[in-house]
Parts: sequence; C-alpha cells; structure tokens
Amino acid sequence: MELNKNKHHMIDSVFVICLMLLFVLSALSVIALGASIYKKNVALMADNNSQRIACAYVTEKVRQADKKGAIYAKEIFGENALVMSEEIGGKIYNTYIYDYEGHLCELYAREDLGTFYPQSGQKILEVTSFDVQEVSDTLLGITIVLEDGSTDNLYIAKRSTPEG
Repeated sequence: MELNKNKHHMIDSVFVICLMLLFVLSALSVIALGASIYKKNVALMADNNSQRIACAYVTEKVRQADKKGAIYAKEIFGENALVMSEEIGGKIYNTYIYDYEGHLCELYAREDLGTFYPQSGQKILEVTSFDVQEVSDTLLGITIVLEDGSTDNLYIAKRSTPEG
C-alpha cells in the first residue's frame, strides 16, 4: 500500500506547469494591452494640451495688454507678428509674438531699438506657422498651425479701441 502513495504521475506536473504558463501569458497580454491604451491616451492628451496652450497663451497675452490701441499686427522678419505696446518710464516697450524656425516666440524690446534678431525671442511652443491679421479696429484674427498639422483659427476682440 505504501507503494501507491509515493507514485505521482507526470501528467500532474505537466498540468500545473501548463496552468502557470497560461496564467503568466494572460497576465502579460493584459499588461501589454493596458500599456497600449495608456500610450494612446497620453498622445491624445498631449495633442489636446498643445492646441489649448497655444490658444490660451495668445488670448491671455492680448487680454493683459488690452488698453488704448496697444495691440496691433505688424510685419517683422518677413512674417506677421502680434505686437503689444506698453509705456514704462516714458519709453515704449513692445512685446512681439511671432513664429521663427518652427517655434512660437516672444520678444520684449524697446520700440526705438533699431535692430533685433528673431532668434533673440523666447521659444514658447512648437508650431508650423503663426499668422495674425487685424480684421477690424476691435477684432484680431489669428491662425496657428501646430506641429501635428492641426489648425486653430482664433478671433480675439480687443476691448479697448485706439480712440479710447
């Protein structure tokens, strides 16, 4: 009788190993599927953020500088740029927002400064193009093409007009 107790079949060991292998494969496939979904969600959120950041950045800059005609479009470096003027200590300073070499840039300089270079600006965000037009005395039309090719058309109403 003792001989029967010590006998164990090879099929028992193979069954346990197959069951463990099936569990490991299932766990790995669930992890791979989860990682793929996470990667897609992160990419979509990054695209959405860059789109919202570009619009929000330009809108907020216009809102901050909006007083008595201090905001206008001007051609600099062969491109249309958004210019926001302010007077400090009797001198006028301009903030220029423009695109240069695939980046939305911001440059702060005195108005009477004769020459400045586009690479002097602070890089804000990667874009393909940035264009600003004065649609009317109180409305700016801005087109931003992001690096992924998506286009944002933005219209910002100036609350202050040149007359007051």
